[in-house]
Amino acid sequence: MPHALASSIAGLVALVALAPSGAPGKQDQRTRTVYVSVTDKNGTAITDMQADEFEVKEAGKPREIARASAATLPLRIVLLVADQGTGAFQLGLARFMQRLLGHAEFQLVSVIVQPEKLTDFSHEGRDLSAALNRLGPRGRERGAQLMEAIQDATRDVQHDDRRPVIVVMRLGGEAASSITGDDVRQQLRRSGAALYVISAAGAQGVAPPQATGTDAVSVQQGHLRDSELAEGAFNLAQVLGDGAQESGGRHDQVIATTHAKALEQIANELLHQYEIAYVSADGVKPGDKLSVSSRRKGVTVRAPSRVSM
Repeated sequence: MPHALASSIAGLVALVALAPSGAPGKQDQRTRTVYVSVTDKNGTAITDMQADEFEVKEAGKPREIARASAATLPLRIVLLVADQGTGAFQLGLARFMQRLLGHAEFQLVSVIVQPEKLTDFSHEGRDLSAALNRLGPRGRERGAQLMEAIQDATRDVQHDDRRPVIVVMRLGGEAASSITGDDVRQQLRRSGAALYVISAAGAQGVAPPQATGTDAVSVQQGHLRDSELAEGAFNLAQVLGDGAQESGGRHDQVIATTHAKALEQIANELLHQYEIAYVSADGVKPGDKLSVSSRRKGVTVRAPSRVSM
């Protein structure tokens, strides 16, 4: 095992309890909470934002901000690793988990073809280290059922006393799926999870079709497969792109040597999120537009763009 990986995994072995939840007390039914990240132009988390520097609009109308403070609720993170069995993300993930240990619980899922849970939600270093050790090279194969894995994650990640997050790491070449992008985006919205995606540069949406014959039946079957692949690629792109942005996360495309840095930036964002409580209005429905922005110049605010309940 490379020394850097061994050191990162060893750093997880100590058992670390989650910090106290810090969950806000019972609040008025018209007060809603949203979690946001704020970064500068270099992607560095900004940690000194004040309540009066935020603006919240719900259903297109400004809302009163009751409170804005550093988020203290522990994180609940599903890590989906669609690496074609190469082990490409193992070291970056070890450092990511080490950075958040004590602030999060993790579920680690390998998606070579069908999703396989390597560990259920845990914040114990020994469990996480054992799961990471299973993420090394383990047989090359394409056709990951990533849409199904994301759909499963939207159900698993929900928890009243946690900040839900889904992180996807992928090399591409996923299998086409009959699940629609709209369905997964709706489920993602209901879960309240922020979706972060790291794709290898040039990653294809779905695996290419197999060679076919030249007779009429084969040609017709080939056209049908091409249509299914195109639809599957569109649905996946919709979830990884629009779905991530709508959730308050993002989709980064990186070269192989920079995925660890991208994961580090995500970890820092999550560690320095803000919890904004705002006063909602009667008649606002799940799915209505939500906008969180800042009066401070030169900063980027990432927040859900749809109301979830």
